[in-house]
Amino acid sequence: MDTMYMPDMDTAFRVYQTHLRVTKPHWSRPLHDHTVFEMNYLIDGIQDVLVANDKMTMQAGDVLLIPPGVPHRVTDTRNTEATYFALHFDVEDYPFRAALSRHRCRLYRRGSEAERVIRDPLVCLIDTIRQAYDSNPAQPSHRMKLVSQLFAVFAALGDAEEPVPSVNNPGEAGQRLARRMAEMIEESVRSADGRSATAVEHSIARISEKLGYSPSYCARLFRQTFGRSPRQHWTHATLHRARLELLDPDQPLERIAAKLGFQDGAHFSKQFKRWTGCSPSEYRQNRHSL
Repeated sequence: MDTMYMPDMDTAFRVYQTHLRVTKPHWSRPLHDHTVFEMNYLIDGIQDVLVANDKMTMQAGDVLLIPPGVPHRVTDTRNTEATYFALHFDVEDYPFRAALSRHRCRLYRRGSEAERVIRDPLVCLIDTIRQAYDSNPAQPSHRMKLVSQLFAVFAALGDAEEPVPSVNNPGEAGQRLARRMAEMIEESVRSADGRSATAVEHSIARISEKLGYSPSYCARLFRQTFGRSPRQHWTHATLHRARLELLDPDQPLERIAAKLGFQDGAHFSKQFKRWTGCSPSEYRQNRHSL
């Protein structure tokens, strides 16, 4: 009998400030950007938006995907109320992040093939959020339902993404190199290979050298593939591992700090708070109170 194995996975999705809002006529939003992806689904009404230098008019049913770092704003909702759903998320999955990062932004018009793929799981997610809001969203069963619907949305978004020619596309060979570099960065994080900015830069330079290319060339391919620098990926990988380590309530902070390559628990706590806005102890308390 043949044995079928599921691929090994070590991935993470983070969701931030997701909200459903009904706006007043002629509502606007100042120019801003995010360090994460944004998906904006216009449920009802009209939105005039500016994304980088591109002016767009969103109609009811349109879905707008905006990568990290792209400035955008809502300039007007015309003379009617508008209802929209905004999902801010980050993803630590190489192929998926590479697919999402190929575009400066992407507008899926209602009725298009891509929008039809996204619509049903997105509507189910919104319905699940409404149900959780009316009860107790902190209950594990509600949280797991939300996670399930979120993954359905991400899966649909992955299906909706199609390869497009681009002068910034590093190609298959470049993407393989970037993925290998990401793996080596995470291996260095697991081995606690230095925590100071200088140590991290030296480690990234050594990784580039092992791959046979200059740090600047690897950094360019990495950013083209994942939409962020190797240094930023190192930070995300370290934070991801720190969160996992903090789930063990019996593990001292000093031990976690040593595992991650920090000088001591105080240094780790200071850096963790800079990244997340809360201390490791506060993060632990919040996780275990759910």
